[in-house]
Amino acid sequence: MLTAAVLSALMMQQAAPGPVVWAPPAEPAPAVAAVAAVAAVAAAPPIPDWARADPFGYERSECSPLIRAATEPMEACQSRVRFALAANLGNALPAGLRPAGSPDNCRQEATGDRYAMQCGAPTRSVPAGPDLQDRNCTTRPSVTGQGAVAFREECTLGGREVREEGLKINLGRRD
Repeated sequence: MLTAAVLSALMMQQAAPGPVVWAPPAEPAPAVAAVAAVAAVAAAPPIPDWARADPFGYERSECSPLIRAATEPMEACQSRVRFALAANLGNALPAGLRPAGSPDNCRQEATGDRYAMQCGAPTRSVPAGPDLQDRNCTTRPSVTGQGAVAFREECTLGGREVREEGLKINLGRRD
């Protein structure tokens, strides 16, 4: 077995035209960047009219494994189709199909400075919710006037004693 391996190595060495040099494979350029660079140079490719009405369906149909070339990766196909859609639809392009890295929801930050832009979701202040307080109830035995044992429940709400007896209806006040 060892001799077969040595003989095959010698035969491969003799068959090679020069010395065999093992080099790590070169990193392939990202397909997305290559497609974006080529697309930036070329004019906006035409898209069918139905693609304007259903851009998600157009991307699915173009990048389907049954339609796209076997040599084209899914990311490259999506970048190509999304660039074509962005070039033809402009601001009407849905947010889910915008190319990666494109700013979303850009608006002027200040009214006096026309160059100050704020991109991304606007900050929103949430109104304060109800003032929640812990209700703590304990049940204690107590002696009645006839000498029997009765259980009383004592509750506190936020440190204050709460006295609830019977049905209580609040009209016009907070509960």
